[in-house]
This record gives sequence, structure tokens and C-alpha cells, in this order.
Amino acid sequence: MNVSKPKRLIYASALLSIVGLLMFSIVLYFLVQSVRETFYQNKYENDYEYRSLKKDGVVDSVQVFHGVKLNTFLEEDEESGKKSGNILFEVKDEPEATLKGFQVDSGREDMGAFDEAIQYKVMVEKETGRESFIVTLKKSPNSEHAKYKTFSINENGVIKTSEFTPATKNKLETQWIKGLSDETHGYYTDLPYQKGGWVSLIALAFLGILSMIGAMWFRRRSAAAETGEAA
Repeated sequence: MNVSKPKRLIYASALLSIVGLLMFSIVLYFLVQSVRETFYQNKYENDYEYRSLKKDGVVDSVQVFHGVKLNTFLEEDEESGKKSGNILFEVKDEPEATLKGFQVDSGREDMGAFDEAIQYKVMVEKETGRESFIVTLKKSPNSEHAKYKTFSINENGVIKTSEFTPATKNKLETQWIKGLSDETHGYYTDLPYQKGGWVSLIALAFLGILSMIGAMWFRRRSAAAETGEAA
């Protein structure tokens, strides 16, 4: 079955229209999510702040927060006394986690040696002044299937733990995992934190515009072809 030229042009126009609308839908989705992420981030910064734990420019690996002792250190071989690459985390001198496979600077004694695996933060709620000590662990160095665990300690010394992935985190956990990897995860979307994210979105919108212009051009060619056949 032969398809006439006007119909072929109409089909091409319809295809480009669908492609253009799909691109615009993606752009609109991420644009809306980025706006929501920006408002959320601003609200968080208005409601909370982090208190610096640095003393003489470093964060001590041993901290005591309202009676709860926290300690992060490298495992040592009992016979040789040499430090392995395994990171140990203790709460109240009791082992809580062993993190393996991370790059660590065994020559350092502070938390800077464990930047890729574990971090301490003290979060202060501005309205009430309440403090929370947050310990965030990345359970393995695999960023593609990252899993995290947090210890949240309040002013009464009560400890709450949480395990999550970037896909299952809540809003506060979004903030707690910042700084553990090169990637920053947002709650609604990661786009505002990605290098070149906005450029990609603008490029996609431009391609969508070109698709719609192409669809209109094919539609006009089809109308002209039909007029020519009728004549």
C-alpha cells in the first residue's frame, strides 16, 4: 500500500510533535522539582544550622555528646600492631560498625582521615536551640548502590538509628549525607547540585523547541502538498 506524500509528512509531523512534547514534559518535571528543592533547601537553612566541631582546624575522632562517647579509628592487627584499612566506629566503647574498602589516610588521627566513609555533625534547631549529634556512615564505597546508616543522638542521650539509600531517604537524611561523596543528593531532585545539570535541561528544552518547529514545518509541507495534488 502506497502512502501519499501528504500523509507521510503528517506522520513525520506527528512523530516530531510527540518527541517535542515528551522533551517538554521532562523539562517541566525537573524544573518543578528543582524549584521545590530550592524552597526546601532554603527552609532547611532557615530552620537549622550546623555547629562546628573543629578545634585547631580539625575534628577530633573521639567526641562526647551529652554523656554519649563516640569514637572512630582504624583497626589494628593484634600481633603486628599495624593499622589495617578497616574503619571501626564505636558508641559508648561498644562496636557499632566496621567499614571496609575505603581510602583512608592512616597518618591522620582526626576525622579528616575518614571523609569518604563517616562524618560527625551537630545540628541545631534555631527556634528551640535543641542540638542533635548526627553520625552518618556510608556502608560501602560503592556509590552506584550506596547504603547509609545514621545515628541521631538528642540532648537526653537517646540514640536513634536509621538505614536508607538515596532513593529512600527522608528530608533530614538528605542533609546528613552531604559531604560523604562527590555526589550531592537532593530530596526532590539532584539536578541543582549536579555540575552541568541546568545546561542539560536547557539543551533538552532547545531540542524540544526544534522538534515542535520541525513538526509545524512538516504540517505546512503536507498542506501544500495536498493543495498541489488537488490542483
